[in-house]
Parts: sequence; structure tokens; C-alpha cells
Amino acid sequence: MRHTRRETIRELLNNDGYVIAQELVAKFRVSSETIRRDLEKMEQEGDAQRVHGGAISVRRTVNESAYQLRQQDHAPEKHAIAKAAAAMISDGDTVLIAPGTTTLEVATFLHDKSNVTIITNSLPVAMELANSPGINVFCLGGHIRGDDYSASGVMAADNLDIFNADKLIMSIGGISPDRGLTDYRMEESALLRLFINKVDCVIGIADHSKFGVVSRYNICPAFRLKHLITDSGTPEILYKPYQESGVQVHVVPFDI
Repeated sequence: MRHTRRETIRELLNNDGYVIAQELVAKFRVSSETIRRDLEKMEQEGDAQRVHGGAISVRRTVNESAYQLRQQDHAPEKHAIAKAAAAMISDGDTVLIAPGTTTLEVATFLHDKSNVTIITNSLPVAMELANSPGINVFCLGGHIRGDDYSASGVMAADNLDIFNADKLIMSIGGISPDRGLTDYRMEESALLRLFINKVDCVIGIADHSKFGVVSRYNICPAFRLKHLITDSGTPEILYKPYQESGVQVHVVPFDI
């Protein structure tokens, strides 16, 4: 019975990304202590991470999907998140924008800003904003990836040295309470760490599918974020740990 119960909990974690302890108590008609032991055991086995009120899935991923496919994934959520992120940019700001399908969407909302300087290693972001009269665009050089047209490597890092910035907007490949922010690519992760060290305000953007995901390369602890923007499809149990660590979490509705 215990084995069957834990297998069912694993299925719930895999399907939903989280479980709530009191719901499990009611579902299986067992005590809170029994569910606590189940979740402790699953955490020890690496299947879950316990958080206040339940547990979240720890999904380890190595490879990311193609850029064109990522543009289509969760498109309504990304649109809403991007609009909220763009609203955090004020006239006169100097902003680092990291590559990503959602950060490119952010760029589309910046055309009417005034006296804003954008520093990016994303060619699509630079091209989106190059003709905007109120925006100065600086594109970092380096080795260009063919799938998303982003620059990385030593040259990009050297180019970054001459700049200072107020804010960073970065897409999050994976976020979990214990591992923080992670990414699929080594060079991109290294450059993101440099980006983060350049600013006081880090704005992380992640749709609900990125929570509980652990990718291959570490970027930084989650508390390094000042703002975390996600969509209303993200259950509170998934983002509450970041609120408790001092991150300002913004949950935005989206239209299907």
C-alpha cells in the first residue's frame, strides 16, 4: 500500500509539478505524519523537494528544444510575462537583455521608451530595437549560435566589461529552491553570471513550465533575483519559496 501510494504521488508530481500535503492526506485517508514521511523519503531519493505545505517536482533536463519550437510553447503566457517585464523599464534606464524567446517578446514592448540604453548579446533583440528612436542599442560580439543567434564566449565577456547597467532581464531555463537558476548551455550560463554581477536589479521571467526544472549548469541562487515574473498558471506552492526568500514575485494573467 505504501509503495502504491508513493507511486501515485510521483505520478502527481510528474503531471502537475507539485503536491499539497493536506490534499494527499484527504486523498489517501492517512495521517499528516504518514504523508510527511512519504515526502521525506521521496526527497531523499531525489524525486521531490519538500516546501512549506507540500512538495514540488525536481525535473532534471539536459537539452532544450529548438528555438522555433520554444517560440510557440506557452505563447500566451510569454506574451503576458513580457508585457509585465517591459513595464518595469523606465525612461533613462540602461538595461541588459539576455537571449531567449520571452526576452525577445519583451523587446517588442519597448519601442515607445525614451532615452533607454539596451545592451544585449541577442541579435534578434538588437534587430528588434535598432530602429527605435528612443533606444540606444549595443550588441555584444562573440561566437554566434546558429539556433538563436546569440553571442557568447570570451569576446562577449570582454565587450561587457566596458558597460554598467541598472537592470537585467533574463529568461529562466530552470528554477528550483535548492539549485536556484540553471541553464542548458555552459557558455551562456557563464555570461549570465557576468550579467548578474553588473546590476543591482535582476528581473527573471519564467512561465509555469520552468519551475522545478534543474538544468545542467548553475547560474546563481534564486534569491539573487529582485523580481520574478510568472503567469497565473503557476501554483502558489511553486513560487512561494522565492517570496519567502525575499524575491518580489509578480503573477500575471494571460489570455488563451
